[in-house]
Amino acid sequence: MIRSMILAVALAGAAGCVAQDDQTASVEQHNGAGFNCQNKHSISGVQCLTSSIVAPITVTVKDVANGNDVDVLDGNKISILDNDLNNLSIGDININVLNDVVDVTKNDFLNKFNITVKDNNVCAAALSLQVCK
Repeated sequence: MIRSMILAVALAGAAGCVAQDDQTASVEQHNGAGFNCQNKHSISGVQCLTSSIVAPITVTVKDVANGNDVDVLDGNKISILDNDLNNLSIGDININVLNDVVDVTKNDFLNKFNITVKDNNVCAAALSLQVCK
């Protein structure tokens, strides 16, 4: 009887762990890279940072503000950029991932926010890699 109870508890615990792991994996899968974008007056633009993946990625969009103390994006546009970057599938950090990050960022500025960005003013950097377009 005691062995049956121990076996039942062990099996229930194992099933609980599997369910919990599946739930955690599901949550992690939808969180993306955890980008957080903010207006940065020091670069007259926007900076996005993430540290929730293998290596931090920094995205900068510079010289898009009309003045040094002007916010480039309002809260809604910041949220759109955050969400679009977080929808990227980022595994290993490589040049292709950084290209994707820059492309999404530049696309948002040009097509969603109607803000022209000069060539090479959208950059993504991680580890010793950097891509600017």
